[in-house]
Amino acid sequence: MQKVKLPISVDPVRATQSSTELDALIQKALMKRLAESTISIQSDISTHFQFEIDRQKLRIFHGKASVAVELICQRCNEPMIYQCEAEFTYCPVHNQEQENNLPDVYEPIYYDENGEVNLHEIVEDELILTLPQIAKHAIEDCAESEYELTFGEIDEEETTRPNPFDALAQLKRK
Repeated sequence: MQKVKLPISVDPVRATQSSTELDALIQKALMKRLAESTISIQSDISTHFQFEIDRQKLRIFHGKASVAVELICQRCNEPMIYQCEAEFTYCPVHNQEQENNLPDVYEPIYYDENGEVNLHEIVEDELILTLPQIAKHAIEDCAESEYELTFGEIDEEETTRPNPFDALAQLKRK
């Protein structure tokens, strides 16, 4: 299947009725918030969406997104490549009541004023959530790994401390 450009928004009702499956690309220039969160985005974002109706007759869609981004290693302060992989399942809802009745396995997403959901925003949000809180190379790949230090040794005696309540138990016996 050839990868095409992902539509910005889609009508989930029509897409689930026809069991639509999309293998598409999103241009990296359209991911402004992801670009602000990283040094750079290495390529266009590869996505896969599958729309279906589940056993409870809910309209849902599964998605996957993947892209390599460049981050700054917080250990050595050098650029590093990080592979962002996101998988998600959403169920479009119209109101708070529908959201409250959703099973926990589905993430709610609200329809816009046209009855559609914005796929680009979903992908961007999910990729931002996969970014590490503290970006670091693997310890063997980091330039500062030789400075990885630990201080002191843990004594075995310290790990088996006496119970502080034993003194209270002895007082109670007297």
